[in-house]
Amino acid sequence: MPIEWQPLIGSSFVSFLLAFMLVKAWVPFAPKRPGEVLLEVPLGWAQRFLIHRTQGLLLVLYLLLGSMPDAGVNWFLPGTQPAGLAGLALVLALPLRYVLTTNGVSINNGVPWGWKTFRSYEVRPAAPLLRMSSLPSSTTLQLLGRPQGRGRAPDRTLYLPAAAVTPATRIIRRCVR
Repeated sequence: MPIEWQPLIGSSFVSFLLAFMLVKAWVPFAPKRPGEVLLEVPLGWAQRFLIHRTQGLLLVLYLLLGSMPDAGVNWFLPGTQPAGLAGLALVLALPLRYVLTTNGVSINNGVPWGWKTFRSYEVRPAAPLLRMSSLPSSTTLQLLGRPQGRGRAPDRTLYLPAAAVTPATRIIRRCVR
């Protein structure tokens, strides 16, 4: 009996996406956070979705395409669809927070992005469509990377609830030079 690789590869892809999302939310092997905590910003549903949107939408699209009746072959092992959707719901339900310290900013207990890697920041309000909806308001804070020897440090985007914009901006203005 030959081994069918497609279902195994498809289920592994779903597991990889869920594991990548989980590591963004919670790093079990993270080192102790350096520096003094200046501010912790708890994130709501809208901000959590924005952080995980790429992998979440890719996961849902892959599960939908693989579940179509005319797909021809099985894209994944039996039970992958409900397990994948339950895993997505679980990852989105995990509490997230930005932790601003004297050394940088991080998500939950993750490795911080150091303040010295950023040259400036930009604050952008939510898109007009989101401001008119009943969703809680989000503000995007873009930390722009500093030029380095070859290229520049990567930009980082923070999705802040409306109530946390002023205190977070005050700390970032002081730390990013």
